[in-house]
Amino acid sequence: MRRLTFVAIGLVVLATAGLAVAKAVKPTKSITSVTGTFTAMTVQPIGKPTSCTTSDGKTLVTARARYSGVAAGDGNLAGPITLDARIVANATDNIGVVDGKLRIHAASGETAARFTGVWASGKLVGFASGHTGDPHAKLFANFSSGFVPATGFTGGKIGATDGGSAVEVGPGKCAPKHEPVAPGAKPRREPVAPGGKKDHDKKAEHDRKGKN
Repeated sequence: MRRLTFVAIGLVVLATAGLAVAKAVKPTKSITSVTGTFTAMTVQPIGKPTSCTTSDGKTLVTARARYSGVAAGDGNLAGPITLDARIVANATDNIGVVDGKLRIHAASGETAARFTGVWASGKLVGFASGHTGDPHAKLFANFSSGFVPATGFTGGKIGATDGGSAVEVGPGKCAPKHEPVAPGAKPRREPVAPGGKKDHDKKAEHDRKGKN
């Protein structure tokens, strides 16, 4: 049952990430690979955690906290970082789901993204989507990190993880290239398939002549 629950959590995370990407991706003129690292070990609890015990004796805990630290890497991923996180965990087996919002105060502006990940045995792996300092430039990132709710994030990676990479999608549209037409050249005409309009017109003309 525990394994089935863990797999179900993972599928929900992947489905949520897929919907977020599908909704956010728009025509673009650039897609660039980006990477970053982060550590956030200053912990500020938000409210009081709640807990309950399941019928099979497992302790489920829900808690919120803000984690602060430093991120390094490509320009939009470098600077002070804060992660506002909600943890829903099976504290008995050390598994659960963590979601929330991260902000990196980069020199070019604030990078902000929503994230969701599966937490198991001290490691968090998930997906983040949001924008860089330019609100129209989107960020889609696989991420991973060591994570202990009481002490924070360590060895965090944005992109360049076992789960995949991260990309920045720039605003604007990429105009298709058109082959230049030489001066005086006639425009190319598409061939008409057999039985198409041209053959139909020829047949109609033949029938008219036969009647006359």
